[in-house]
Amino acid sequence: MCENQAMIRRVALPVPLVLLLGCSGGDQTSAATATATESDTAATGTAATDSTTGGEATRPNWHQDVAPLITRSCLGCHTSGGIAPFSMETYAEAAAWSPLIADDVEAGLMPPWHALETDVCQPALPYEHDPRLAADEIQLLREWADAGAPEGDPALAAPLPDPQSLDLPNPTTTVKMGGTVTVEAAGNTLDYFHCLSLDPGHASDVFVDGLQLIPGNRAIVHHVLIYVDESAASASWPNGIKTNCGGGTGVAAPTSLIAGWVPGGLPMTTPSDVGIALPAGARLILNVHYHATGGGPESDDGTAVALRWSATPPDYVSIFKLLGEPAEATPLTGPLMIPANEKDHVEDYEWTVSYGGQPFPDSIEARIWAVAHHMHKVGIDMRMWVIDRDTKEETCLLHTPRWDFDWQRVYEYDAPVGDAVRVKAGDTIRLRCVYDNSLDNPGVQQVLAEVGLDAPVDVKAGEGTLDEMCIGAIGVAIRGL
Repeated sequence: MCENQAMIRRVALPVPLVLLLGCSGGDQTSAATATATESDTAATGTAATDSTTGGEATRPNWHQDVAPLITRSCLGCHTSGGIAPFSMETYAEAAAWSPLIADDVEAGLMPPWHALETDVCQPALPYEHDPRLAADEIQLLREWADAGAPEGDPALAAPLPDPQSLDLPNPTTTVKMGGTVTVEAAGNTLDYFHCLSLDPGHASDVFVDGLQLIPGNRAIVHHVLIYVDESAASASWPNGIKTNCGGGTGVAAPTSLIAGWVPGGLPMTTPSDVGIALPAGARLILNVHYHATGGGPESDDGTAVALRWSATPPDYVSIFKLLGEPAEATPLTGPLMIPANEKDHVEDYEWTVSYGGQPFPDSIEARIWAVAHHMHKVGIDMRMWVIDRDTKEETCLLHTPRWDFDWQRVYEYDAPVGDAVRVKAGDTIRLRCVYDNSLDNPGVQQVLAEVGLDAPVDVKAGEGTLDEMCIGAIGVAIRGL
């Protein structure tokens, strides 16, 4: 259960497109600022010395009950040197945080997961990698904390499962950026868009079934879009870098969006029989949105992509599509503009399913296997659904009613691709984004502080963090095209 910035601020303090890839630590230094009083208070009564009652170990205890659960659900992030701000590998480390662990799992904050079943959204399929704890597991952690976090007898310790890995299994290659990018705040300018060209080094056509974006400096990498540069037009860039390339690819030659990374992203793996085409000699272009911290220059020389591929053509070829604002869709509520101090502001968009802007015959099978949402800090709720062209039946794809910019990811359906949601030419995909542009929204407070403002301002569509977006992303597996 990876710690997020909001939780750290609540513990210790008074108070940075698109798709995929759940743990990202946010500000990993935050935990170091936790007050000694809070930490000591948590530890007092948790490192219980008397962990037996009547000659038997108190239950639940660490060794027999809690350690297996923590190992399975938390240690993917909460390890020494991991991306979460503190470790939970040992009894002493976890016990010191036991009241907070119990509070946050009860509140649904940990493990981080924002694709929820709601009254208006019952997804047709479950999602892969759902880390949410069962009710009895949540109760176990509460009982352990309330009992003073007893350790139990190490001789009776239950076997420990393997923790979740945050790395792509068995990558074929990992390719890193060829130079260094440095960003620094210039007045109110905090957002920069630089393009990186990477050579995967493949001599023949391959089909990618696993991809992981590895951000070189999490403090400034806001989001990344990953494109295939089919003709290697970006190969001439010095050190593989084109600065100030805007929101595009930096080349006029044909490119195709295949993936992306946002805070909270895990590695992406396609379903069996699905692959992303990477032609021989093609390069990858990463459009990286860097967001300056305001605390001086920060550099990135380590952003990389791990790839896993096969030379065998799959049954389905995957493409990614961005819908909404700024992307392809029709606005139903006018140009995106969120007035200052307005709560529960709604923006609606719709897109009629097509391929390259043209209808396609029903003999072509198109299945949605992955979905994602993207907004910035003013957003609070987003939903995406399909409306069948013939029956008008609605199928919810994704609802994130407790939007948190610091925890974004692609949600992949846990089903064979042939069972995934099918879309036909003429179907409609709808998006609804809800915003709170008031000081009641902690995200608004944060972005205003970054640019030296103390009151909300009108927010329009744009790439910057003080701008907004309403983007839905879909990964579509296509057969028969």
